[in-house]
Amino acid sequence: MLSETITIAARRLPLAGAILASLLVCGGLQARSGKKMKGLIVYGEGFSFMVKEPDGWRSDIGKIAGKYGANVVFLPSAQESRKLDVTIRVRVNQKQDENTIEDLNCDMQEYSQKYPEAEFSDLAAAHGEYATFAKLVFVPKRFYEYVAYLNPGRETRFTFSVAMSKLNSPATDAELSAFRTVLRSVVWLTSSVITKP
Repeated sequence: MLSETITIAARRLPLAGAILASLLVCGGLQARSGKKMKGLIVYGEGFSFMVKEPDGWRSDIGKIAGKYGANVVFLPSAQESRKLDVTIRVRVNQKQDENTIEDLNCDMQEYSQKYPEAEFSDLAAAHGEYATFAKLVFVPKRFYEYVAYLNPGRETRFTFSVAMSKLNSPATDAELSAFRTVLRSVVWLTSSVITKP
């Protein structure tokens, strides 16, 4: 179970990465808060982060994640959720400035232009350590998109977007719980990542 172990989600690790992975698997990882963290490590060119896979969901960092323009996508095992194309996606974004709410506002403007009938509401979602800006955008009986931007602070050049989409109806309590689990579990690790082709 991913919640019980640390899984390295990336291409073949160089020797230093393999050593780091074994240290993480054996000893866990401690976040700035001092809590022991367990989850999925996702990395790429100049970024790495950890995120928890919700119970009853599986992760993808390959074709499916690429299809959604995400670094990692979570897919539900529940048949009803799968029928309605529910996904939770996490993406690392290059930071323009510290005004992260404007990134969210820009996304909402794009939804307004693409879907003039779209409605918006505030979304109760917060990360314990990172500034969080969240909205729900939806067209009733068509789609529901839960979007949150996380800013890990001035010391990073990146923000995170965490989004969940569902066709036709609002998310269930279980789906919202999975979304919040993912959102709250995101932990920025480092920009010092060396990958080999």
